[in-house]
Amino acid sequence: MTTTNTYTFNPALADIIIAAYGRCQIRRNAISVEHLFDAAMAANLLQVDWSNEQVNLWTVELAQTPLTPFKDTYDVDPSTVMIMATWIRTLQSDGTTHRDRILTSIDRDTYGAYPDKTTPGTPTIYWFQHLIQPQITLWQPPDDTQNRTLMYFRARQLQDASIPSGMNAEVPYRFLEAYTAGLAFKLAELYAPARMDELAARAVGAFDKAKNRDVENSPLRIVPAMGVYTDAVY
Repeated sequence: MTTTNTYTFNPALADIIIAAYGRCQIRRNAISVEHLFDAAMAANLLQVDWSNEQVNLWTVELAQTPLTPFKDTYDVDPSTVMIMATWIRTLQSDGTTHRDRILTSIDRDTYGAYPDKTTPGTPTIYWFQHLIQPQITLWQPPDDTQNRTLMYFRARQLQDASIPSGMNAEVPYRFLEAYTAGLAFKLAELYAPARMDELAARAVGAFDKAKNRDVENSPLRIVPAMGVYTDAVY
């Protein structure tokens, strides 16, 4: 058997757009500048849809923020869509080793119910505020007895889709078909409305197939943090 022994298939966004228009029965020699502008907007809106389908594993990053004594609220990168595992990392007295303590997430109403939000201590809980400038608020505010860093995994939005200079869409190999199918559906609304139902079904099927592959194959563990809840409420 003779094969390429290469794994480099990663078409430029412009090529994906051409393929998507082909599914709308618009051939490459009929594509105009107007078509390209519409496709760039459609590609970015498709990525907005995908960001709301969290979690896209290839967008997950580890972030860290040094904590300031007595300060409870910290800005988060605005490209953050979701915050997942969150913990406090404490530098030990030897100056080299550290210990981690998991934090529990709460919502706005639960945070608002706490009568004392100013007394410093060891943070055990966080509230993620989905603002235009996102923020994390800790309870309790950190005291000044230890060197602490807030650590968390965040899922961010996809990088902007841009056509010039042979740019690629920021999607892995396993999502290229889903991306092309989703883009074809969005473009059909403008250029091939009669094909929308067909292309919608194809887009949903391709995305579901890719999303079902985009998982971490590990056992589900549920560990109740009853001590944290008790301390927070009473």
